[in-house]
Amino acid sequence: MRRRFAERDGSVLDRACPAHSTGGEKLSAWSLCLRKIEKKRLRVLGALRRLAGLQYRSPLGEREVFALVRGRRVALVGNSQALSGTAFGAEIDGHDLIVRFNSAPIPSVVSHGARTDIIATSIELDKSIMAERGATHLFWMSPPRNALPRWIVRWPSFFLYPRESHKALCARVGNRPTTGLMVIELLSRSPCEAVELYGFDFYRSGSLSGTQTKATTPHDYDTEEDFVLGLMASDRRFALHRPVSDA
Repeated sequence: MRRRFAERDGSVLDRACPAHSTGGEKLSAWSLCLRKIEKKRLRVLGALRRLAGLQYRSPLGEREVFALVRGRRVALVGNSQALSGTAFGAEIDGHDLIVRFNSAPIPSVVSHGARTDIIATSIELDKSIMAERGATHLFWMSPPRNALPRWIVRWPSFFLYPRESHKALCARVGNRPTTGLMVIELLSRSPCEAVELYGFDFYRSGSLSGTQTKATTPHDYDTEEDFVLGLMASDRRFALHRPVSDA
C-alpha cells in the first residue's frame, strides 16, 4: 500500500523515508526525513520572501553588538582540525567573550576550551545548540536565502549581519566570505580591546564541521588569509594563534 500510495501521490514522505527499517534506524530515518522536509519548506518560504521584497529585522543591530564588545577581549574559535592538537583551551576560556562558529564543535576542552558566549553561523542549526554550548547570543552572518527557522528569528539576542556589510566584504575579497571572516570584519569596526583568533589555518588542515576540501569549498582561503594578515599588520588588536607546527 505504501508503494501504491507513493506512485499515485508522489508523497514526499514515502520518497524520502525508507519503508524497511527497525528500531533506531527507523527513528533516524524519520528524523532525517523531517529535516529534509523542513529545509524544503524554508527554501520555498525564502523564495517567497525574496519575491515580496521582505527582509528580516534582528533585535540587535551593530550599535548593540559594539556595546557588548566595548573594551573586552574576544576569542574567535575557528573549526580547523589542527586546533585539536593544541592546549589552547584554558587560554581561550580566559577571554571576556568567546565566539564559536556554525556547529561550534568542542572535541576537547584542553584544545578548545569550554565556554561559549556567541555562536556565529550561516547555516541552519537546532535550537538545542544554544543550551548545549551555554551561548546567549546568536549572530546570523550571511544574507539568508532560505527563510530562517522561527526560533532564530525569535531569539532575544539575535543579530543579523547587515546586507550592505556583506556586499562590501564580498567586493574586498572578491568572493563569498566565510562566517569567520565576516565576524572579523565586524569586530574590526568595533571598540573591543582585543580579538584573538584560534583554529584559523585557512583550511590547511580541513574543518571539524564539514567534509569539504579547500578546493571544493565556495571560499577563497588564500585571499582571506591575506586579509587577516593585512588587518593584523594595521590593527594591533588582532592576533592569530597557530599550532606550534604552523608557527
